[in-house]
Amino acid sequence: MIKSFSDLMKQAKASGPKKVAVAVAQDEVVLEALSEAAAEKIATPILFGDKAAIEEAAKKAKVDIRGWEINDIKDMAQASKAAVKAVSSGEADFLMKGLVATSIFLKAVLDKEVGLRTGRLLSHVAVMEMKLYPKLFLLTDGGMNVKPDLMAKVDIINNAVGISRKLGVENPKVAVLTAIETVNPDMPETIDASHLAKMNERGQIKGCLVDGPLALDLAVSAEAAAHKKVKSLVAGDADIFLTPEIASGNMLAKGLIYLGGAQAAGLIAGAGKPVVMLSRSDSKQQKLNSIALGVVSC
Repeated sequence: MIKSFSDLMKQAKASGPKKVAVAVAQDEVVLEALSEAAAEKIATPILFGDKAAIEEAAKKAKVDIRGWEINDIKDMAQASKAAVKAVSSGEADFLMKGLVATSIFLKAVLDKEVGLRTGRLLSHVAVMEMKLYPKLFLLTDGGMNVKPDLMAKVDIINNAVGISRKLGVENPKVAVLTAIETVNPDMPETIDASHLAKMNERGQIKGCLVDGPLALDLAVSAEAAAHKKVKSLVAGDADIFLTPEIASGNMLAKGLIYLGGAQAAGLIAGAGKPVVMLSRSDSKQQKLNSIALGVVSC
């Protein structure tokens, strides 16, 4: 079981190097992360984008990209499509987003001709590490699905379970987060949470243990659950945190990173191959963590 990003890097070294196609690679921080990934022999970069801009970014970042494959494509949409095609054709093992708008990047990922469609819903999974929590945990979906309905949440859970298994967790515990731990008709997310728990109980959601509705304090603290007299096999030991919609997921992830000091990695699940996608403002370490996650998820 991979319990930290240090463990993840060790596993990536054992699994790599894997070829990563980078869409619109003219980003200093992305190139810094790729340079470290190449030095650690976990990934071999294949760059797509404006070659002159890539070389300028590498110069500013003091990154030596000599010997790296660079595909000179100035148009961001075309560069993204070419990077996706490299992955779907097998030329590269996984995909990474560079300095390009998410909408342009995802349009290429979903392209009917060269994209990475599988028929499954795509969802964003953030993997988080915090000093106060004893293991890595997954947070979903703070990056793609705005207001998922019940069946979309089933797909989001299944996608996260797939990533969790790549981290060595065979039967991950899923906390369906809400503001409270009881069903309230005025809070539709609590109704969805209870339905998801029952669907899991009856075998409609497999390979994991789902409980909800659970407030965040119960998901992370067995003591809080005991104090509130809530009996749950997930409380205090959750591996996956499912948020009600994108706003709460995004704010929780960024709050944990910027206020709580969490380390993070980000991946789109549900595509044909791993797709590394983070915010353009994320740090080199977060991007390196995400590359390692992509390698292990191949």
